[in-house]
Amino acid sequence: MAKITLLLFVFAFLGCTPKAEINPPVTPPLSRSVLGYGVVTASYTRVYNEPSLDGVSLGYVREKTILAVLERRLIKEGETQQFWVLTEGNYRGWLPESVIKLYDSEGKAQTAVSQ
Repeated sequence: MAKITLLLFVFAFLGCTPKAEINPPVTPPLSRSVLGYGVVTASYTRVYNEPSLDGVSLGYVREKTILAVLERRLIKEGETQQFWVLTEGNYRGWLPESVIKLYDSEGKAQTAVSQ
C-alpha cells in the first residue's frame, strides 16, 4: 500500500510541472479588424455620428458603395428595435442595417456590385 501511495505522489508531483504558454494561431475570426463588408442598397442614405435617426448627419453614401463594417448593434427605442452598423468609407459612421447588404469579404461585396 505504501508503494502505491508513493507512486501516486510521484506521478502527481511530476504532473504539476509548469506548462508551456499556448498561443493560438492568427485566424480570421481572431485577427480580422472588420466584421465584413456591406453594399449600400438605397439610392442615397445618410451616415450618422451615432446609431440613431436623431444623430448628426455626417454625409451621404450612394447605392452600390462598398463599406467596411466595423460593428453591429441592436438599438431599442420604445417598442421598436433596429440593427445599425458602424461603417468606414468616405465617412466613419452609422447606417441602419436596412439600407446595406452585408457580405463576409470584400471580394463577395465587389461581385455583388458588378452583377
